[in-house]
Amino acid sequence: MLISQMKPEALSREQITKVVFGVESEVDDGTQLADIIFVFGGKNLDRVWKAVELYNDGRAPYILFAGGDRFGEWDQPEATMMRDEAVKMGVPPESIFIETMSNHTKENVIASLIVLDRALGLQQIQRLLFVSAPSHMRRCQLLLKTFMPPWYEFVWSPDHRAKGRRDNWWTEPVEVKRAMGELHKVISGVKGRYFMDAEIDI
Repeated sequence: MLISQMKPEALSREQITKVVFGVESEVDDGTQLADIIFVFGGKNLDRVWKAVELYNDGRAPYILFAGGDRFGEWDQPEATMMRDEAVKMGVPPESIFIETMSNHTKENVIASLIVLDRALGLQQIQRLLFVSAPSHMRRCQLLLKTFMPPWYEFVWSPDHRAKGRRDNWWTEPVEVKRAMGELHKVISGVKGRYFMDAEIDI
């Protein structure tokens, strides 16, 4: 079903899981190599730990951390904070790129295009492993597909947080609220032409 045809109130828990958290075949199976690990902005260090795990496993030679100061809300850009944590964990600074201009998810993608082009050359990239919170992944994917070059491949690599995962999001009221919020953002984002439509097997 196309996202543009979906009505949130008509979807079952299983269908919501597939829309927001992805179907099983979309999630990283641990085998695909990439040119870079793309980490969306956020203050939760789970995403940094996931990116470092992927890097240490040899899945990609570089990490890009995206995220600014959220319209002045933070003392330092999210990307800087995440980079510092990754360096503490042993990732060489020369393997890390940062994008510090963006204030939200869409800008994470758009502002990172210049960083990637200057660092590697957009034409040299074929596949990205992208990392964020599990409930954020569909919206991240749609934004990447909308604004990144059309030949890019995107592999879902959600972080390992204990709550708010595809297998337990419905067990905590705060995670239900977050997942439903993402569902509405995904559907309204497509209908509002904020990002491209997509067919999901639900």
